[in-house]
Amino acid sequence: MHQAQVREAEAPENDVHYEWADRSQYWLSEYEASIPKRKRRERQTHPLILTGNGMSMRVNRGALVIRDGFTHYPQKNEECRLFPGSLENPPRILMVDGSGEITLDAIDWLAEQNVSLIRLRWDGRVVSVVGQRGYAADPEKVAWQINARRDEAARVAVGIPLIRKKFEGTLANLGEFFPDAAPKDRAVRTAEAALRELAASPPSTVASLLGLEGKVANAYFAAWSTIPIRWKSLDKQPVPDDWLTYKSRSALRAKKVPTNRRATHPVNAMLNYVYGILETRTRIQVIAEGYDPTRGIVHGDGASGRDAYVFDLMEAGRPSAERRVLEILAERELHGCDVEVSSSGICRLNPGIARLLCTNLD
Repeated sequence: MHQAQVREAEAPENDVHYEWADRSQYWLSEYEASIPKRKRRERQTHPLILTGNGMSMRVNRGALVIRDGFTHYPQKNEECRLFPGSLENPPRILMVDGSGEITLDAIDWLAEQNVSLIRLRWDGRVVSVVGQRGYAADPEKVAWQINARRDEAARVAVGIPLIRKKFEGTLANLGEFFPDAAPKDRAVRTAEAALRELAASPPSTVASLLGLEGKVANAYFAAWSTIPIRWKSLDKQPVPDDWLTYKSRSALRAKKVPTNRRATHPVNAMLNYVYGILETRTRIQVIAEGYDPTRGIVHGDGASGRDAYVFDLMEAGRPSAERRVLEILAERELHGCDVEVSSSGICRLNPGIARLLCTNLD
């Protein structure tokens, strides 16, 4: 009998441990398949990414021995060996969350081989950098970011493909999830006109490009008011009247100045949650590829701890994140217990609906 069949026969129905192991193995294989093939005399450019509990680095007979952490059970303990001067050595090693240990000899080895070790929090923010430069980013890529930021034409060239993809995703969402109504028609016309403008006479400045993006976003979110929000057990668990529809992307009750943060509506809370996941994924990708997340090109350099380059790249992925919220609204009835409201009116999602939002999130 095939190994998977044996395991299925032995495991109880819907056993979450086996499902977790299968999915973990699936994503590990997807990660390995994503690493580009390297030519024989070509230096490795792909970073080595580690995570889980029990990670370790030590030096043995002049080589760096790296052990990956455990993320699920059952799991085979993965170990690799890097040799001095080898073309196989990655330009940087990322430790994402997890736990483990590293010896002083290993730190010295990394510095001698000019390999940066970058420690990231669960949300992708840099905790520490170990290496000869003490800097997480690739200087050549950062130089490109700086030069592109100084050149208006280069900024627009970077921004247009991102905004175009955002418009295309917006139109796809409008076509699939929104009922026929005047706000939807207006949003579709606005997005289609913006796409034609990008093709025929693209903006020459970033301000004009972002102004065009703002028009599409305003029309798009105005159309969200037509989406029915279904609540069950309202007699036992009533909700505020303004939760019966979705009319504003801003948390109007949270502050005198409208803001998207600190959501006061469940839909805004869900949007903020999926945007947060998108931000974390994008930040990890940016750091893994050697860019400086704070060196914005379209949105400008980051301020107050916000990583502008991450927000540049996030634009193209926002419709996919919004799509997950739209799917939940289309397929599920909400309940008052899905949201916890603080004394200031700020919504916090139930962990169950937060988990569901993460499922099948592109």
